[in-house]
Amino acid sequence: MTFDLARFRTAARSLKPREAVVPVPDLAHWFEEGAAAEWTVRGLTGVEIATANEASSRVKLYAATVEALASAAHSDQADALKSLMGANGEPPEDLAKRFDQLTFCSVNPAISREDAILLFATYPIVAYQLSNKIIELTGLGPDLGKAQNSTDAPMS
Repeated sequence: MTFDLARFRTAARSLKPREAVVPVPDLAHWFEEGAAAEWTVRGLTGVEIATANEASSRVKLYAATVEALASAAHSDQADALKSLMGANGEPPEDLAKRFDQLTFCSVNPAISREDAILLFATYPIVAYQLSNKIIELTGLGPDLGKAQNSTDAPMS
């Protein structure tokens, strides 16, 4: 058997990351009354994986930049600026990656990185469940869907 590169190239243009709806009952208080407490996430793209993997490098770069900018300022101002930028030596690399993963792949609701950080700070188990689902979906690859019929005529 050989890999059908032509078919792959044609199909790859229309493939979308796999999505999943994740129940988040612990967050029910924050949903509109009567709405299901569900969060929709999708798998990561290759660029998103690389960007999330570089999260710790970005934090170190931010810290160095803040240090350079704040060298003439008071140390408490420099510390506050580093904390605001998330460059105060925290978070651990895995957590920084998960902030990005949740930011990139939250379909509904779509959230900012600050929202992801807040979710991990307040509901860490839920945030880890969501980011674990994102990693799982990424590993499964795109949703190939059902094979389309070759004709629109109903089957007899």
